[in-house]
Amino acid sequence: MKSGASRPREQRRLVELLDVRVEVADPTFRYREGTTCLTTRWHQRIGELIPPDPSDAQWDRVEVLLRSWFPAHHFRSPLDLRAALTGMLHRLRSGILWSELPTRFGDRVNVRVRQRVWLESGVWEAIVRLLNEEGHGTPVFRRPLPPLLIRTALDTEQVA
Repeated sequence: MKSGASRPREQRRLVELLDVRVEVADPTFRYREGTTCLTTRWHQRIGELIPPDPSDAQWDRVEVLLRSWFPAHHFRSPLDLRAALTGMLHRLRSGILWSELPTRFGDRVNVRVRQRVWLESGVWEAIVRLLNEEGHGTPVFRRPLPPLLIRTALDTEQVA
């Protein structure tokens, strides 16, 4: 048997009667605009860890993998693909915005486009699995919820 306020309609009515409000406790908190990138969503959905930066031996294997997926013109860009991959992994582990990506990883627009191409082609999954073979990955960064305050009409009423 269900409790008195267990049905959604009854729960909604109770929340309305109590005038429940949820507020961010930290007045300096700023909501981060934008949507989650597709690669981050893929990692969250699949549960695949973000691998550490590739060693020289791992990078050699990644490069062979990439060359088996893409034609030669994919490698003619001035973008250093190893640095770009390292930047992609850094961004996923740290949660920084693309606009905050340090220049040592390459032009952030080109790095972002390359990551999207790799994800859409399916090679991103192969790269991540290859780099995670040793099992030292970390979860994709998730922005924590700020501290919240829950207020109701009871907070402002005097109890007799």
